[in-house]
Amino acid sequence: MKAKVKSTGPNSKPVGWCYIVSVLLILIYLLPIYIMLNLSFRTIQDIGSKLALPEVWNFQNYIEVFSSGDLWLGFKNSIILMVETVVIEIGLSALGAYGLARSRNRLSNSIQGISMAVMMIPGTALLVGTYSLMVKFGMTNTLYGLALLSAAGGIPATMFMYMNFVVSIPTALDEAAAIDGAGVLRTFVQIIMPQLKAVTITRIIMSATGSWNNYMMPMYLLQNKSKFTIILVIKSAFNRTNGVGNMPKACATCAIGLLPVIVLYLFLQKYIIEGQIDSSVK
Repeated sequence: MKAKVKSTGPNSKPVGWCYIVSVLLILIYLLPIYIMLNLSFRTIQDIGSKLALPEVWNFQNYIEVFSSGDLWLGFKNSIILMVETVVIEIGLSALGAYGLARSRNRLSNSIQGISMAVMMIPGTALLVGTYSLMVKFGMTNTLYGLALLSAAGGIPATMFMYMNFVVSIPTALDEAAAIDGAGVLRTFVQIIMPQLKAVTITRIIMSATGSWNNYMMPMYLLQNKSKFTIILVIKSAFNRTNGVGNMPKACATCAIGLLPVIVLYLFLQKYIIEGQIDSSVK
């Protein structure tokens, strides 16, 4: 007797294959994480089999990493960079989207078109020019310079998402606030921003994770070890392995470095889904 595959409607294809493909994709994504965690609990002499569980669970790698000053310095720098990037990106994007959405003219349409065009340009294509500009203004080896650069890269996409929401907010609210004596800034802060909660949380999470995981720009702009972010600390840990070296300790550093953004996503994932759905609907 053949098992029936559930379908979503009379004209829809069976969804059984969708579940199978989804599970396979999940396993493919989880495999590198499993290998990393597996190696992090091994000793140097026990790194031969990367898929089998360790014969002896070694927690010394994590103890050594936690006792290292490089880890906490990387965490501190990454948190500073993340906060600066999020504040700049969210603040400027929300204000810009509000201004463009409320002043529909040739200039606002041109700015919106340019922003969408910039989204299509890969960051690597602008690397040489960006680096030269940062050197000219003395912003290399500075976290605030890197934060400005990271925020600038995320503003077009963030502003585009905000505009989809702002245009759906009736202008009558602005007019009512103006009658009550509220200025433009007060109207934006007290009337508009509370209605943008879903997209704001979504972009905060995406901006924070993007800043935390950013590798290319910190690698080029931060040469001073005291300014290293957690990603550069992880890179240095793997560089010290020299092919084999203390690979388990390097994997432990990587696991600890990735933990904050994973926890952040798990706690706030519903807001990401809500924001993405609302943005697509609007």
